[in-house]
Amino acid sequence: MDISNLDLGDMKSRDLGNMVSKKLVELGKEALENASSGGMVDYGDLPSRALPEIGKQVLARKLENNESF
Repeated sequence: MDISNLDLGDMKSRDLGNMVSKKLVELGKEALENASSGGMVDYGDLPSRALPEIGKQVLARKLENNESF
């Protein structure tokens, strides 16, 4: 899929929000897995907003450092 020609005009705002939230959760999980030094991570003890918030922090750091993701 060529993301530069992606037309989002027919999508609902909820769908766009879900796409963004899903990526933030993935970034949050990745950060926790990296921080746990290869151990198992129990996501059940985390508040529901923890993974997206961690994902936002990861994204902010990557943008600050001009890293790709």
